[in-house]
Amino acid sequence: MEQTPSNEQTGNMETPALADAADAVADEPSTTEVSNAENKPAVADSHARVYVDNEGEPLVQEQEEETLDKRQTDYADNDADDVEEYDEEDEEDDEGVRVDDDGRLDLVKIYKTLKKYWWMIALNCVIIGVIAALLIVEEPRTYQSSVSLAPESESSPTGGSLSSLASSFGIDIGSFSSSDAIRPDLYPDLVASSDFIFDLFKIPVKSLDGNIFTDYYTYMKKYQRSSWWRKDMQEFMRKFKDKPNDPKAIAAGGNGLSADGQPTSNVRLLSYDEQSILDAIKGAVTCTVDKQTFTVTINVIDQDPLICATVADSVRSKIQAFITDYRTKKATKDYNYYYKLLVQAKDEYEKACAAYAKYVDSHRDIILQAYISERDQLENNMQLKLNTYNAMLTQAQNAKAKIQEYTPAFTVLENAVVPVKPSGPKRMLFVLGFVFMTFIITSVMIVMKG
Repeated sequence: MEQTPSNEQTGNMETPALADAADAVADEPSTTEVSNAENKPAVADSHARVYVDNEGEPLVQEQEEETLDKRQTDYADNDADDVEEYDEEDEEDDEGVRVDDDGRLDLVKIYKTLKKYWWMIALNCVIIGVIAALLIVEEPRTYQSSVSLAPESESSPTGGSLSSLASSFGIDIGSFSSSDAIRPDLYPDLVASSDFIFDLFKIPVKSLDGNIFTDYYTYMKKYQRSSWWRKDMQEFMRKFKDKPNDPKAIAAGGNGLSADGQPTSNVRLLSYDEQSILDAIKGAVTCTVDKQTFTVTINVIDQDPLICATVADSVRSKIQAFITDYRTKKATKDYNYYYKLLVQAKDEYEKACAAYAKYVDSHRDIILQAYISERDQLENNMQLKLNTYNAMLTQAQNAKAKIQEYTPAFTVLENAVVPVKPSGPKRMLFVLGFVFMTFIITSVMIVMKG
């Protein structure tokens, strides 16, 4: 009877081939060890297994290659994730402005950026605000006075409701049929003209405190206050301007001027100071016209309140005088002409009367026909002179009535009043404007750099 071998015997009865394979596996390093030797940072795979073929050789090479390829792919993925995380952290640290997919700004990040650098914005605003305050304090205060008047326009009475409708849209139909060349809408050009400004040079002015009493030109030249930085700027800009005209040199060239530089025609030669004062007065005296009601408003700005009101009232009176002179100029010329003829006719009539009276007195008792004919001739001559005198008297009276007819009537709506409060400069608005611009510029620069 055959006995079955025990377990111990069975364990000792291994085939030589299996024993050799086991020894080779024991001597060969495992897949994990090979992987650790080649890639030190790699982590050992706990699921690595060793397989042998039919001849007992271990199947380790294919598993090593697959493991290396897989881990290289994992390293690449991990590096990409690290780069993305670093970019996200960098974006969070910079807190710059980003644009989303729709092309809109990220307002939240803008707010965070400005909030992060609030101290820079505040510091710039404080510095600029202090500088602006120091600059505006040096500027002298100015006052403004206004005069409003409604002039009478010479226009045709035709138009009716159509003229009223056009006037509501700022169109004056009556001005097209008017014979008046200087309409109220041309008053601003009249006030800004050089000839009109020259007439203002001789206006007597007096300051409110009574320390200044001179003409307007001298006041603008010697008694105008200005800040130190404005004076330096004017002196600096004056260096780059052309040299003023020399009156004697122009007179030598024959430009309508005498040898002493005085104009002999309508040509005016101004020095640099005169031109500067002329420009200053043009900026201080302005005139505006309401297109619908044709109300004329005269505004004058000056550093002294009393002089301001005085100049405003003087401009009003000069406008009235200029328009009155323009309207009545033709009628005045006609009146002067007829008055001259009237004086001449009166003189001739008086001479004729004297000659007739003298002849009659000297030939009282003479009845000769020759003397009677001479008397009748003197009497007829006297009668003709009387008729001429009466005709000239009628024409002169009509011309004088024309002057009164053509004289325009100005209705003063508001007289010049001495201002109490200064009109400028607006110091608070000046400082706030500079601070606001500083805030905007600083914020934009911070956002762009962020």
